[in-house]
Amino acid sequence: MLTYQVVSPKLHEIKPLDEEQVCEEIERIAVDFGLDLTQRTTLSSKKGSYHWHFKKGKEKGVLEITYWPKKSELCLDLHDNRQAEWNLAVIQPLAEAYAVLFGGEVANGTGPSQ
Repeated sequence: MLTYQVVSPKLHEIKPLDEEQVCEEIERIAVDFGLDLTQRTTLSSKKGSYHWHFKKGKEKGVLEITYWPKKSELCLDLHDNRQAEWNLAVIQPLAEAYAVLFGGEVANGTGPSQ
């Protein structure tokens, strides 16, 4: 799995009432990158999280984004079986756009599996 995490002190300062605004910004930027929102849910393993699946048109592949306010965590993930040229090309620039928005930086925690 390929994971990029956005690390920002601003994510620690977000109040519960502002979480929806953060979610709207996450979605807006992904759409600005030409991605289509196909699912918005929560992860049972991360109670209170917001989790999205984005695709690009009818192309194969999925880009997953998880915002977990409780841990001030924003991660972009590509699972090995959902990687495609488009999501491999967009994950880092998209993570960098979120880092600019939230005044932070991108940490590439894990690389692509072989």
